[in-house]
Amino acid sequence: MTTQYLSHVTLETLENYRNAATQGVLAYRAGSRRLIGAVNGALEQSVYPRTARLAPRATEFMNDMRGNVTQMVVKGVDQTAARAETAIEFGAHTAGTQVNKLARFASKVDNAAVANGLQTAARLTMPGAKVALTISGKVAAGAMALADAAGARPVRRAARKAAAAPRRAVKRAARAAKAPLAKARRTGAAAKKAVKRATRG
Repeated sequence: MTTQYLSHVTLETLENYRNAATQGVLAYRAGSRRLIGAVNGALEQSVYPRTARLAPRATEFMNDMRGNVTQMVVKGVDQTAARAETAIEFGAHTAGTQVNKLARFASKVDNAAVANGLQTAARLTMPGAKVALTISGKVAAGAMALADAAGARPVRRAARKAAAAPRRAVKRAARAAKAPLAKARRTGAAAKKAVKRATRG
């Protein structure tokens, strides 16, 4: 039982660090976009109106170049963030799979000496695992606060909405699949009652 609980604590710790890393990526993406927007806004509002009076063609050329560079930078930021998110998910999935494998192995050990040794090792490891879980929770909370400060809350809300839509569709499909069965059960129950009434009569 101790080994199972240790695996549970380990998986929670991994999930906290996965969340922290994901929030870090959101903070990077949102912060980069905010910085790009701030630079572009400063150029458009403070610099270009002045330079346009002296060199309108040069200003127009610089504005076009700025637009192209902005597109490339934003694309690079998004690609970097997407690769980072993929790496995070892959790493978290791989680590979680290994923890689950070790937990299943420990639960199937028949040798009493080996099983007792695993339980003892788990008990000795548990205090450190609990400390790691607490720290990981604080790291995840800090990463979320950082992402919110960078303006990632709308991105997170959109991601949650997109993730919730398939889950709602699955639930609706499950309810639709159960409806005929429930109706058939009600019909069958009504028929049985009718037979009983006819038999008694």
